Amino acid sequence: MSRPREFEPEEALDRGMKLLWARGYEATSLDHLLAAMKLSKSSFYETFGSKHDLLIASLKRYIETVLGQLARDLEIGSARNAIVRSFERMVLRDGTAQNGCFVQNCAIELAQRDPEARQIVSEGLQRLEDGYHRAVLRGQERGEFDRDRDARVIARFLLTTLNGLQVLARAGFDRKELKRIVNLSLKLLG
Repeated sequence: MSRPREFEPEEALDRGMKLLWARGYEATSLDHLLAAMKLSKSSFYETFGSKHDLLIASLKRYIETVLGQLARDLEIGSARNAIVRSFERMVLRDGTAQNGCFVQNCAIELAQRDPEARQIVSEGLQRLEDGYHRAVLRGQERGEFDRDRDARVIARFLLTTLNGLQVLARAGFDRKELKRIVNLSLKLLG
C-alpha cells in the first residue's frame, strides 16, 4: 500500500511554475525545484515525472490560468476597453513586467529546440490571439472599430504588440512610453 501524499499537487505545481517562470528552465536545477515545491526527490518524480514534464505541466497551467483568464476578460464589456484592460494587466501595471510572460519566456528559451514546448507555446499564443480576434469582431459589429480591416490580422497585430511591450517593460522602458504605444495601437483599430 502506498503512503498518502502529504502535499497538494496543485500547490506544488504552482510553486514549481513560479520558479520556472522567474528563473527560466535551464537556470532552474532540480534542487531549486525541490526546495521551492517543498518536495522530496521521490515525491517529485512520483507526482511530476521529470523536470521537463513539470515544465510542460507548468506551461499548460499558465495557459489555462493566466492566458485563459485574459482571453475570457476580452469578452467582457466594450471591445476597446477589454483590449486596453488586457494590455494593462500584462504590461502596464506596476511590478507585472518583472518576470514577463511565462509563455513568451519559454518561446524564447526553448521553442527552437524543444518541439513539445514549442507546440504548447504556440497553442497558448493562439488562444490569446483567438481572444483578441473575438474582441475585434465584436468591436467591428458594434461600430467601435473599422469594419473594413481584417479582424484576424488585427488580432495578430495586438498579440505581437503585447509581446513587444512585455519585452520593453522588462527592459525598463517607462510606463508612459508603453502607454503611448498602447494608445497608438488602439488608434490603428479605427
